[in-house]
Amino acid sequence: MPQKNTLTKLKAQERQVRRDLIIDAAQKIFGIKTYDRTSMREIAKEAGIAASTIYTYFPNQETLFVEAMVRDTGALIDELEQMLAEENGIDIERFMNRYLDFYIDHEAHWRMITHFFLFGQIDPASSARLNEVARRLLGIFDRIFAQMNYAGDVRLLSHTFFSALSGILISFRKYPGRDDEQVRAHMKRIGRMVRDMLMAYIAAEAKATPPAP
Repeated sequence: MPQKNTLTKLKAQERQVRRDLIIDAAQKIFGIKTYDRTSMREIAKEAGIAASTIYTYFPNQETLFVEAMVRDTGALIDELEQMLAEENGIDIERFMNRYLDFYIDHEAHWRMITHFFLFGQIDPASSARLNEVARRLLGIFDRIFAQMNYAGDVRLLSHTFFSALSGILISFRKYPGRDDEQVRAHMKRIGRMVRDMLMAYIAAEAKATPPAP
């Protein structure tokens, strides 16, 4: 029985390694070409496997695209949730910097996301899976602003924060004439300005909101 359990575990690990290999290749290709112009054959070539092997793990290209979107975004969300659980008082700049660092370091994943923002069209079931991940991310932002005692529309403020971070990444990831560290530092300087504006807005809202009776 122990030997059988060990073999089962090894097979599961091997399957996960191959699955991740396919997702890594898919992210690279989806980051170069839009979803509707990518073929399974191209992904298989990048992964160094037969196209038929991909279908052992993913029934179709759309499923693979969604899983590629979900995997790394889910890893970031797990990390942010852990940070939130460990925080003694909210340091919004720490969350913001981790978000920027993650997508700078996972450039193919970020390119894939931006392509989807601009051109993505998927079926309702796939869209629901992506919306579930987006709600988890926005839920973290909601909790950050709620713990900062923001009394207004928390979800609207979370959307604003998400849009600002996305805009920084899109606008400055390929800043001409700057190396990677200079780009990273510049993004974080802009992020601090976004933080300051949000803090000023939250403070102004608090002054404008009458105290509860």
